Amino acid sequence: MTSKKITLGEELSGEITPKLGINTGAWLRRTLLRVLNFGLLACISALLLWWFLGQSDWDQVSFLALLTALIVFWWFVNRKVRENRPHFLLINDRQGFIHGLRLDEKVAVFDGNNIYHLGHDKGLDAQPLGEIAHLLRSQGYRIVCFFDANIFYTLEEHGAFARDKRHSLVMLEDIFGLREDEIYVVPSGFQADRYILEFLKYMPISFVVTNDKFRDYANQYPTVMKDNLWRKGVVISGDEIKLLQHQLQSPLR
Repeated sequence: MTSKKITLGEELSGEITPKLGINTGAWLRRTLLRVLNFGLLACISALLLWWFLGQSDWDQVSFLALLTALIVFWWFVNRKVRENRPHFLLINDRQGFIHGLRLDEKVAVFDGNNIYHLGHDKGLDAQPLGEIAHLLRSQGYRIVCFFDANIFYTLEEHGAFARDKRHSLVMLEDIFGLREDEIYVVPSGFQADRYILEFLKYMPISFVVTNDKFRDYANQYPTVMKDNLWRKGVVISGDEIKLLQHQLQSPLR
């Protein structure tokens, strides 16, 4: 009987994590595949070098047959290595909290840069994101806020902290009123959009707080965007901050 996956990490890896310790079998399999992959590449390179240096007395047909067999075997192993590579949501999780998120948790996902820019344009900067996160947290939602890597430079340009100050996660915690295990900064050169949609794809009780409709990803994530409940926009009118399609327990301002 197959055990039911409980956490996002188990869902993304396709494996059930033992209650105690790590999944030794899965780790050993991945390690052996990587070693075999490296060894085959080394053999192919050495064989080619040996042939071009004229050290081999084999005939060309035998050499090409062996080389072809090694390349085919390497291709098969390399494909298995890629299949066993951890999901990018897990690989780039610097705080290490994504793996343990329960699939039955109700999660409010924030498009951090998008909501921050909305607040900044209205003269409120980080306040809308922080206040909405606080109220959703009080309603029992698990908060996960994705930021593009350039959020630090944006905040620096807007005077949130001194230019000579070293960038750190603590800055985002203080500025937005978030906790360490609520912040996910995606790697430089990548957009948070794909990370957000990939997260929503696997978390059944979740929605994203954003004014971005992610139209460029509509074909890639049709099941995520199948209705109008997957995203909730934010409207700021004067001193009033509204989260559309959601009843907040108390006024934000």
